[in-house]
Amino acid sequence: MSLDRWGAGALILGSIAYITLMAVHPSHVGPPVLGHLSLSALVHGAALFINPVLAFGFVTLSLRLGLNRPLPLLSLVFYLFSAIVVMLAGTMSGLVIPEIIDAGDEPPRMLASATADPEARRMLLQTLAAYTVWLNRSFAQVYVALFSVAMVLWSIAWPARAFADWTVRTLGLLLGLGVLAWQLSGHLTMEAQHGALVVTLAHSLWTMLAASLLLRPKEA
Repeated sequence: MSLDRWGAGALILGSIAYITLMAVHPSHVGPPVLGHLSLSALVHGAALFINPVLAFGFVTLSLRLGLNRPLPLLSLVFYLFSAIVVMLAGTMSGLVIPEIIDAGDEPPRMLASATADPEARRMLLQTLAAYTVWLNRSFAQVYVALFSVAMVLWSIAWPARAFADWTVRTLGLLLGLGVLAWQLSGHLTMEAQHGALVVTLAHSLWTMLAASLLLRPKEA
């Protein structure tokens, strides 16, 4: 199998996986569903491993568009930074929040000695949990902006030779700029079953269409 087909498969697989994970994304940590892991931990853990797969696909796409050209290279840089930021967001929800919740039941020695009063400890953990949620949503907003900019730049750099090319190019511009406008309006919330799901569908739709370029033979 050629590199282009591997890249297309990575983009399609990663996009479908992201949509699925966002659709089942819980609104809270919840009880364990597999061993000691909650659904939240499984969702965020899987998302962390999907990001390198998508990164491989987008590197392949950028190579096809021409990394010697400024726009494909700049698009890839924006995407790679977005991938790092969204992994930080997933780490906050999937790893840090469960640790804070566990600390409420069995506080670490350092925390127990620092806050002997159970009520003070509870308030401290609530504050830490709220701070972690703010970090998660802030990272998610940055991710959405960076990915949307990357999508717009890829669309501008897209070689518009056929109707399908114009479709991918136009849709990328409309979806990317639309998401950015939604953010700038201040009405985009990163709740899993609301704004985040809509944005994931928009990004993933364009990504799967973009994979079509890698499945076509290269023009001489």
